[in-house]
Amino acid sequence: MIDDEWEIVDHFKGPGEYNRFLKWIHMQIANGNMLEVEIQEYYAGPSFDEKWYACKDSGRIWRLVAPQAPFEGFWGPVGESR
Repeated sequence: MIDDEWEIVDHFKGPGEYNRFLKWIHMQIANGNMLEVEIQEYYAGPSFDEKWYACKDSGRIWRLVAPQAPFEGFWGPVGESR
């Protein structure tokens, strides 16, 4: 799976959407499409639950930041402004 098909998520609409997204990520890892990589620089600070993932096809790195009120979370490529 090439990450050109992945879309930026500026915020999650609630816990249900975020949990479904986490299941999708776990499925991508299980299928060998992505892998978790070490965080180099936090998006919103180390107090937020953040993970980085690499697309195995492109090598592009994406970050997932969990919602933490009032922040509603984020999914997007590392190094690109939103």
